[in-house]
Amino acid sequence: MNRRDFMGNVVGGLAVSRLGAAGLYGLGADAAVTQPAAADKGAGLQGAWIKDGLILAGGDQEPFLFVVRRGGQKLNAREHYEYEQSEKLIRKLKSQGVEVLLTHLYKGFGMAAEKPDMEVTIRTAAIAHRFGMKVATYVQWDTMMYETFFAEEPRATGWIQCDQWGQPIMTEYGFQQSFRYRPCFSNQEYIDYVKKVVRYAVMEAKTDFIHFDNFDLSPEPDSCHCNGCKTGFRKYLRTKYSPQQRKDRFGFENVDFVNPPLWNRSNPPEKLNVIFDPGFQEWIEYRCQSMADALGQMADLIRSLNPEVVVEINFGGVVGHNNPWRRGNDHSRLLKYTQVFCDEQDTKPEYLSDGRLITTIRTYKMARTYNNIVLIDTLANDLENGENLAFNQTIGTTGDDPLTPEMLKYISFYRKNRDLYVGTKDVASVAVFRSHPSITYHNSRAGLSAILVEQALIQAKVPFHLIFDEHLPDLSPATCKVLILPDSECLSDEQLALIRRFVEGGGGLIATEDAGLYDPWRRLRIRPGLQGLVDNQPAAAPYQESVASVPVVAGAAARKEFGRGRVVYLPGIEFDGPLPPAEPYFSIGPAFWKRPKNWEQLIDAIEWASQGDIPLRVSGPDYLAANLVEQAEKRRRLVHLVNYNGKQVPSIGNIEVKCVIPERNSASSVRLYSADLDIGSTLNFRMQGQHAVFTVPRLDAYCVVAVSW
Repeated sequence: MNRRDFMGNVVGGLAVSRLGAAGLYGLGADAAVTQPAAADKGAGLQGAWIKDGLILAGGDQEPFLFVVRRGGQKLNAREHYEYEQSEKLIRKLKSQGVEVLLTHLYKGFGMAAEKPDMEVTIRTAAIAHRFGMKVATYVQWDTMMYETFFAEEPRATGWIQCDQWGQPIMTEYGFQQSFRYRPCFSNQEYIDYVKKVVRYAVMEAKTDFIHFDNFDLSPEPDSCHCNGCKTGFRKYLRTKYSPQQRKDRFGFENVDFVNPPLWNRSNPPEKLNVIFDPGFQEWIEYRCQSMADALGQMADLIRSLNPEVVVEINFGGVVGHNNPWRRGNDHSRLLKYTQVFCDEQDTKPEYLSDGRLITTIRTYKMARTYNNIVLIDTLANDLENGENLAFNQTIGTTGDDPLTPEMLKYISFYRKNRDLYVGTKDVASVAVFRSHPSITYHNSRAGLSAILVEQALIQAKVPFHLIFDEHLPDLSPATCKVLILPDSECLSDEQLALIRRFVEGGGGLIATEDAGLYDPWRRLRIRPGLQGLVDNQPAAAPYQESVASVPVVAGAAARKEFGRGRVVYLPGIEFDGPLPPAEPYFSIGPAFWKRPKNWEQLIDAIEWASQGDIPLRVSGPDYLAANLVEQAEKRRRLVHLVNYNGKQVPSIGNIEVKCVIPERNSASSVRLYSADLDIGSTLNFRMQGQHAVFTVPRLDAYCVVAVSW
């Protein structure tokens, strides 16, 4: 199994089983059983050129066929389409520093219907390659434009997703795009059709990068109930569990008549808070696994055709949605197969008058955990570009022509100072654990606690990693000083043992609320899972549908030493003020992104549990954020600073920074860089123990400080 770099020297990334829905549990199963897992084949080696960063811009990703069928186009639509594929545009983007051109390839009408547009893509790609640019091609993932697709492929009438009443499921565009049906990803015949598109992209268009758009499923009640999914779901359960395990799971062994969840007006899915029904839980896992397996097949194929082609999906980031429940997407299963992902977020970074700090930091940190780059399509001003460089460590996407003056400024700065960003590893002594079953089955509490803990760390400028279930086996006190379990309710016996080993070996643990009180099936444990590590943990609160009806229990932190480590238990992470009303499907959106009321209690706990081992300390207001990365071979650490309140406070002065120099070295130089400076400027510094101490005289939107030793 390929082992991916994580936390510098810590290695993570356990392979997710490919015994999932697409292929093995759906139609045409036998052909897919022998497919090796992408993670096993070394997904991290795919598209190696991406390690040097990404500057991507597009012409129009829509084929002209779609422009016409969608309607509402201007009379000069054809002229605009031709310009977007022209040498004139490519030459312009190249001169502006763009290195990867995004263009259309396949929208879902069928390859026969789209042949003229696909041939245009071949010509466009050849022009871009002639200019020394890479080419990214757009492939629609979630759509069959059935009017033409069915004419080309009559079998496709059996490939569509159907709801519980047997009606076709449309994409979320709906209404005036009702010609867009969702295909079923448990259907191997459809997956094989998409493989033909992928082959065309790699072999004919000579693509360097495949963008799979709209990589998700519909939320309940619009999940697929076709016969293939029903039989696939049952086969999934039979394969995943032994007869005795099925009896433990459901109370019976025979799952031949288990169906996906059904809904009615009295039981709307968007109001479901705690998910404890075993059938619902397993249906979520089946949907997530079907998507992961389908992507895995594509990654395998792409790698076999050309291992230099980058794989990217558009499926969103960490923004408080319960993605497994709503969209059939589990980030940790998918990001092993990708090198890039897109987040079409509708929120922009800013600091609000009520103390909320809206950032993209969580999404960037998840991407860094899995060695991915994020494409954020809202990059426009200095703050958005600065946040992107600070936490994404590259430009990513620049948007469409014409590029904004701010974007051109940051492209120029990045290309001039690229060596500050290439080959960096995030440095942090704190890891926040995002437990899949805890957040998936109770997002309104476990998800909210994670959001609030992360918010406290962001605004206290404490560097941290996001880690997921697969990373616990590789957690070590040598590379991570503090593990935080934010209301991580559902922990397995194995995970509890790993956490105990981590603390005994010298790690710090911070557990909050109901951490460890349930097993991964959300069954309440008779004996609290963290008993011994945590004393006097209250019993789990009674089940309530309303989030506001179960108040968070405040209280003093309980500290104890255990083995060579330290443990802090916090009975509650308190939202500062009345809880906003939960959105449908219990999304924890930006209304909740506020530093918790007891944030100082949490930060003090981290200080104690880490025994003072925090690699970066930055003074400044709570709208100032910081990130710390390292280039070990170049013997330097880089401190990134971002001002999220530029509208009210255009500049922050005299920011004191203390940066730990590793391995008992001393700093040799400290240099400040920003997009507003022509060259880096030298800063005075002094050594204070292992810290290089210096002052940043002025921060406007963004700067980076290189600390060499």
